[in-house]
Formats: sequence, C-alpha cells, structure tokens
Amino acid sequence: MQYMNSSFRYIGRHFWRMLLYFILPAIVLGAANSPVSLIKLLTQSDFGDSLSFDEVFLGASDLTDGWRVALVVLGFILYVVFASAAVGSIQHKMRYGEFYPVSARRFFRKVNANAIAITLGMVALMIMVELLGFFVSVFVFFWSQVMSGAAALAMSAVTVVVGSACFMIVATMFVLVIPNMTVKGYGFFTAIRRSVPVACKNFGRLLAAVVIPVIIAYLPPCLAYGFDVPGLKQVTDVLFYLFAFIYYHVLMYVAFFDIEDIEREDLKKYGERL
Repeated sequence: MQYMNSSFRYIGRHFWRMLLYFILPAIVLGAANSPVSLIKLLTQSDFGDSLSFDEVFLGASDLTDGWRVALVVLGFILYVVFASAAVGSIQHKMRYGEFYPVSARRFFRKVNANAIAITLGMVALMIMVELLGFFVSVFVFFWSQVMSGAAALAMSAVTVVVGSACFMIVATMFVLVIPNMTVKGYGFFTAIRRSVPVACKNFGRLLAAVVIPVIIAYLPPCLAYGFDVPGLKQVTDVLFYLFAFIYYHVLMYVAFFDIEDIEREDLKKYGERL
C-alpha cells in the first residue's frame, strides 16, 4: 500500500499535468482497441463444438479492421512521444523538487532522451499482451472442444483470470526497468538484469501497488461491456487507458526512488516521507 498511496498523492497534486501528457494517446488507443477484449471473448463465444480457433482468436482482439490497426500505430507513436516527456517531467520533479520550465525545446529534449527506453519497455509489454491473448485463445478453444456449455465457460473464465494474473506479474517485474534506463543509463537488457532481482526482493509491495488499482479500474469497462451500454463502452475504455498510463508511470519512479534510496526533493515541500 505504501507505493500505491504515494503514487496517488503525486497524481493528486499534479493531476492536470499528467492528464495533458496522456489524454491524447488514451483517446486514440481507447477508440481502437478495448482493454477488456479477453472479457468480451467470454461473452461473445457460444462454446460449441463448431467454434473455430479463428473465431476464438479474433474474439479476443479488436484489431480485425485496417482502421483499428492504423489507430493503434498512431496511438503507439503518440504514447512514445508523450510518455517520454512525462517520465522526464516526473523524474525531474522528484529529483529536484520542481518541474522543468515548459517549452517546446525542453519537451522534445525529454522525448529524445527517453524515447528509446519508453519504446522498448512498451514493445516488451505489448508482446506480453499478444502472447497472453494467443495462449488464452488456445486454451479457450481447447475447452470449447472438450467441454460444452457452462463447464467450457467456467474453464475459459479461469484461463482468462490466470492469464491476466501472469501479465500482472510480468508488469510488476518490469516496474523498475524504464527508470533504470532513464536514470542510470542502462541498456534495455542490462536494465532487466538489474531490475528483476530487485523487483523479486520487493515483490509483495510492488505487486499490491500494481494489482489493486488496476483491478478496481478494470471493473467499469467490464460492466459497460456486460450491460452493453451504447457509448459508455468507449468512454470507459479511454478512462482505463488514461488511468493505467498515468498511474503506472508515476508508480515506476515512486518505487525506484524508494528502493534505490534516492531522496525525493518534491516531498520536502509537504514535509513528507514515502
């Protein structure tokens, strides 16, 4: 709870700045691809013997149209640009106690400094998401062939939960990777080697900080799709992406500064410690 509470305090104090960084990529990605695609798979499949693997796999993804793929590419580019600037801003605020002066030159300097780290980190997580979708689809297809009705649905639901839990674990292990690249200057694979053992030692605190807020934020999109409310689904998708982007990037540096025992100058203004 320590890291989660500190992250929310930081977001609360600097919400409008964080909103400006992440609102555009959240809107684009929310319009193209739902974060609850795996849940939709459970509600849209009939789990009969006639269910093909293509139907299962495509049911777990929104990327079935060219325009959606184009929007995801655009959203990824926007994410890299704005997230690179955002982590530069967060890092500067925590280290020096103030934000760097706003200017186009400084904005793009931060983008240039952090784009590689953000791109590699995002690509790695996207690969994990796609692997999750593939393996969940394989098992859901398997259950649909060997079982029927409620039994197939129940086993598929368990598969989705287990797959999502595995992704949460991977996301937890990656929390320190980008800060190790942007603060310490490590390359991607060196950052992974340095980060994963440290994340293992602090696994309980990090996992709680990742899982609890994400599960709570995941409920509105699930309910929106469950009740099939027109328009609300897209709104909750965008809000989930916005929350996930803001929270996860702040959490990275909150955890990194604490674990590396780097004094946070931004807390002195409020007389706080992490």
